[in-house]
Amino acid sequence: MTSPGADRQGMADARLGLLRSAPPLAPAGAFDQIADASRQLTAISDLTNVVVWELIAPDAGIIWHAPFERLLAGQDPHGTYLVPPGVDGKPLYATELGEAVLAPLVQTVRAGVTWENYELVQEFQSPDGEVHKMLVRAVAVPDSVPARFLGIVADVSDPGEVPWITADVGERLTLLVEHSPDAIIVHQDGLVVYTNPAGLRMGAVKSLEAAIGRPITSFISPDDLTSTIARLAQLKDPGDVVKGFEAMMVRDDGSELPVEVASARTSWGGKPAFQVILRDVSERKLAEEAAAARAAIERRYAAAVAALEEGVVVIDREGAVAATNDSATRILGTRLHVGHGDEIFTGGRRAVREDGSPFPIDALPLSVALSRREATTNVVVGVRDEHGKDQWLSVSSRPLGDSEGADNATVVCSVSDITDRKQLLDRLAWEARNDPLTGLANRSGFLTAVQSAIETSDEETLQSLVMFFFDLDRFKLVNDSLGHAVGDEVLLAVAERLRATMPDVISLSRLHGDEFAALEPNVTDTDAALQRAEELRTILSRPVQLSTGRMLSVTPSIGLVRLADVGREASDVLQDADMAMLQAKTRGRGRVAIFDAGLREEVGNRLELEHDLRTAVENGELRLEYQPLASLANGRVLGLEALVRWEHPRRGLLLPARFVGLAEESELIVALGGWVLEAGCAQMARWRAMYPEATDSFLAVNVSPRQLDGQQLMPALRSALEKSGLPAGALMLEITESGLVSDDGHLNGMLEELREFGVRLAIDDFGTGYSSLSHLKRLPVSYIKVDRSFVSGLGTDAEDERIVAAITELGHGLGLRVIAEGVENRQQRHVARELGCDLYQGYLLAEPRRPRDIPAFWRPRPSAARAAS
Repeated sequence: MTSPGADRQGMADARLGLLRSAPPLAPAGAFDQIADASRQLTAISDLTNVVVWELIAPDAGIIWHAPFERLLAGQDPHGTYLVPPGVDGKPLYATELGEAVLAPLVQTVRAGVTWENYELVQEFQSPDGEVHKMLVRAVAVPDSVPARFLGIVADVSDPGEVPWITADVGERLTLLVEHSPDAIIVHQDGLVVYTNPAGLRMGAVKSLEAAIGRPITSFISPDDLTSTIARLAQLKDPGDVVKGFEAMMVRDDGSELPVEVASARTSWGGKPAFQVILRDVSERKLAEEAAAARAAIERRYAAAVAALEEGVVVIDREGAVAATNDSATRILGTRLHVGHGDEIFTGGRRAVREDGSPFPIDALPLSVALSRREATTNVVVGVRDEHGKDQWLSVSSRPLGDSEGADNATVVCSVSDITDRKQLLDRLAWEARNDPLTGLANRSGFLTAVQSAIETSDEETLQSLVMFFFDLDRFKLVNDSLGHAVGDEVLLAVAERLRATMPDVISLSRLHGDEFAALEPNVTDTDAALQRAEELRTILSRPVQLSTGRMLSVTPSIGLVRLADVGREASDVLQDADMAMLQAKTRGRGRVAIFDAGLREEVGNRLELEHDLRTAVENGELRLEYQPLASLANGRVLGLEALVRWEHPRRGLLLPARFVGLAEESELIVALGGWVLEAGCAQMARWRAMYPEATDSFLAVNVSPRQLDGQQLMPALRSALEKSGLPAGALMLEITESGLVSDDGHLNGMLEELREFGVRLAIDDFGTGYSSLSHLKRLPVSYIKVDRSFVSGLGTDAEDERIVAAITELGHGLGLRVIAEGVENRQQRHVARELGCDLYQGYLLAEPRRPRDIPAFWRPRPSAARAAS
């Protein structure tokens, strides 16, 4: 039989069981040790926002080291609380809540179940209707008779209130559970109570509802059921883990999936449960990768557990460590044993604040507690760990004195390693201002830098600031044809060239996609700005060598604006530079333009017209007119060219020159070209069916180089011919000479595919581009159209006649038919015939006409004529 004094000594030992003495506390009597331990436990309660308690089983009551009611701050102490929440809850007063929250543990212990550790979450409802969650954790004090338990109660309703328990838990669980590629399933009494999204996908289960309540054995192959149950039987205590065995998972679609299984004893809703982690190993990588993956799972599991524990260090008045726990050793390493005072946390190196500034020694949490006897909470301190790596600590400290004063005072410190969270926040802050691919500023970071430069510059400095706006021409084609990996290489090359070429730049940005911007100082005037833009254009236009060894050229369109000429808002300056870039792009690829005030109205009109064009097709505002092409030999109409017109509701009739170029820049040309193909083919098919003389006629349609760049032309072409029934040979696509001079393999392949499909191809505006004979003979075309600028001089300009004669002879020599375009009088037609042209087109034959006027060129079939009458 033990004496009361011995019982109290054992109680003190139990209290100190969580703390490892290093070195031992000074000898004292049993009652002094009990009092000292009680004060330390009370201080830990005060410091960590939890309530520490003890339980001696089976007959003794609960010893509270702080009143449970302290967790009810702001609540009505005289109100009625419901346990559990809801209409069926038992009404209790605040003073009864602590016993009710611990009741499941007390009942379990008195029933003879003695786990080494215990954890559950209890809920109750406060008088104002709010539901609170209380985390109850306990450990058994080893070798204690009678059995003793030491534990805590913490309000985890709001994770921010108990940072040492819940620090990073939400982020960890989101990472390890909800977003885990592994299936995580919790089952209780043999039934599934939770599964993460990966569990649904891996089991081919359609919904969470379909999974909840199912026997966990329904997911296990009968061949593996016995061995799996045997392993689960090994999980006797909370925290026990069995992992690394393989089994066959049965999926809802009847298939089986080999998985690697890890299982742990846990709790759910305050009751024992099992958590299972399943990893798909159907396509196992190399043995080394598999081993690394398993190690990563174990590390993440260990990190998640460690995140729930906070380091606790007791430091005496002289700055020496009196006691500590395992978590503190894990966080602080050797500093804990060799350090003294603040060196316990800093390792003797300089500490910094969150903004990078030096942390004054007398402001460190331990110094404040020792010298001023003041408590500190969650002070963030940047240090170096024992390996020299940056580490961020969240440190709280509370001075602890005896009943006679502070002569024997100690300090209780709590410490958490928040390095990962701090680095994540720093990374997010960086990504909020920078482009992750190139490392340049993003739009937000660029605008901030520009605004700062405007506000801090005097008038003279402002005069020398120039903003450049870069857009890479036809960059979408690079991504579409060569892939985004190649596109990223090009973007990185452009970023590096800009860095190297603009060393004094105030800010350099990748705004979006293939758009870059820079704010450069010391550009004295407009001429210097234009010269600088040309230098940049030349540098960026140099070929880029890809990782594949291939050389690729991408030209930039550059807009620039002098800040002295525009407003004082960064966003307005950027918009003006963007307008100048758009102006450069309208002049052709690889151009430079400087902003002037008239651009705002011009660009505004273009943007408004582009917006209207997006709805023109569905609003029925587009229509086609047709201009005949006839034989110079006999005058017979052989074909019709489809020409699009836009009946704008406010601007009236718009010809292609007003909107086709805009459609090409905005990629609306794809939808517009598709509509022209479909409407033109349908109309030509009807004419060929009604008029015998139209049976062999063809339809000519202009195709933009932008349409040839993409992948939509062939599908649109097939659809238009299939819907209309028009044969492919009755369609001629006209492509400008400037759009055919590229040696791009994609373009040549597209033209060859069109020819094999049976479509006729013609080079439009021939003579105005830069085609070489070697290039021309490789093109799979059948017609060339002599540009009207040469045809207009026939009969009056000997030089134009020689050019037309040379083009005609060249075309015939290559087996091509030659069309004279823009014939407006008989003399031009006569000379074109004499020079050997095959067909002609122009106002002498007919101006573009509406569909109702075209039948005049043909006689109807007898049946059609009778039907019409």
